[in-house]
Amino acid sequence: MNELKTVKDLVYRADKLYGDGVFVREYRNKSFCDTSFSEFRKMCDSVAVWIKENFTGNVHIALAGSTSLGYLVSALGIQVSGNVAVPIDTANSAERIADEVNRSDSEALFLDGSHIGDAEKISRLCPNVKYFVSISGNYDNMLSLDQILSQYSGLVPETDVKESDLSAIFFTSGTTGQSKGVMLSHGNLIDNTTCHKDPNYVGKKMLSVLPVHHVYCFTCDILCSLWNGVTVCVNDSLMRIPRNLKLFQPEFTTFVPMIASTILSKMEMAVQKTGISEEEAKKQIFGDNFEIIFSGGAYLSPEVTKGYKKFGIEISQGYGMTECSPRICTGEKNCKNAESVGKIVDRCEVKIVDGEIWVKSKSVMQGYYKNPEETAKSLTPDGWLMTGDLGHMDSEGYLYITGRKKNLIILSNGENVSPEEIENKFAVFAPVKEIVVYADGETITAQVYPDPEYTSSDIKAEINKKIEEVNSSFPSAKRIQKVIFRDTEFPKTASRKIIRAEVI
Repeated sequence: MNELKTVKDLVYRADKLYGDGVFVREYRNKSFCDTSFSEFRKMCDSVAVWIKENFTGNVHIALAGSTSLGYLVSALGIQVSGNVAVPIDTANSAERIADEVNRSDSEALFLDGSHIGDAEKISRLCPNVKYFVSISGNYDNMLSLDQILSQYSGLVPETDVKESDLSAIFFTSGTTGQSKGVMLSHGNLIDNTTCHKDPNYVGKKMLSVLPVHHVYCFTCDILCSLWNGVTVCVNDSLMRIPRNLKLFQPEFTTFVPMIASTILSKMEMAVQKTGISEEEAKKQIFGDNFEIIFSGGAYLSPEVTKGYKKFGIEISQGYGMTECSPRICTGEKNCKNAESVGKIVDRCEVKIVDGEIWVKSKSVMQGYYKNPEETAKSLTPDGWLMTGDLGHMDSEGYLYITGRKKNLIILSNGENVSPEEIENKFAVFAPVKEIVVYADGETITAQVYPDPEYTSSDIKAEINKKIEEVNSSFPSAKRIQKVIFRDTEFPKTASRKIIRAEVI
């Protein structure tokens, strides 16, 4: 660990330790395409040399695209060069991409095929962008990653990258207000990558499902796979997760709770409709090698954990946030406290202040880019990150989340109501696809999106009956008094978090 200080060190260490082992596996043109750890390091070097040759001083370089070998080579190549990668949500409009390119002071932009058509508009909106680079394919009047890799093949960059250097700017998902650029140093990312090690991961496969601009994916899928010698299997679409689980036959994956609940519902419906066993339903979706799901990004209901257990699948949740690179707690195999969000990771301090979780570690961000006012709202002068999450911890180092401070409903009688506590009661209730609880004045209200795939003679009656059952388990102040049924899904971020501000 002592010699590992930067993302460049991590890429070079993976080459040295794992060499010809497969780092990235894609499925293209009906066949697997593999890239070894050694090949990956050489490709990152080529990108780094191109950057050093075409820019002077420190430079910020943005990326907009989905997970692919080309994206990972570009992002890690930027960091190997000692410069700053700025991953941007690929679902953003051209105008939103341009806004974050400008606010991050990026001078180049790597784009995948889905955004090539936006290049001209973004160019007009971003006069300081010197280069546009196509991650996938070759286009007229645009430099391509293929050209960079060909021209600079075999060259090694001369770079002096320091632990304290800024490595990446990750924009928060912006569920309330304008997104903020979280500044993470090489030391932040390396501390978080190495805060938990399982010696039995080498040579195993994981399916990378989450958006790569999200630090949960970037650290836990990509950087941790470099650290642990794991093969990253690229999922090409959220719609094809079941197909790709069976295709790649991974031992594990990372989900957010919404994806976990959706896949669980598919297995349960398969059992109900076809009469197959739980074991067969599991194999049909997860294949023969699967061991465990790691969940993060939002609270996972214990009911989902119990649901997966019926199918012989372990799902273990962790906890973190972009501002902490992201892990604060990590999911662990055979976790004995299913209601917790995992065990606090190595080298991380946690304390509870007025019910709020505060964190201090080497993983905590440098601040929000060019936003000292917001930084001061999140970081104390002595380095504690105020997470905004409510919870408590036990004597064994397990942390428990009870809700978000900003979502807390405070009624005029002084009662505090956590909407997440109520919502979690519906986590494995098949008729409900999505639910958001909030206060409409003094009235606890639930907006419900019924599952369109659920077969029922009267789905609303089933849901209302469940609401009565849930209400009976709570004191009167926490009971749902009004129900609104929706015909469409709730608006969400790219990481599938519901944007509450737009709902309420």
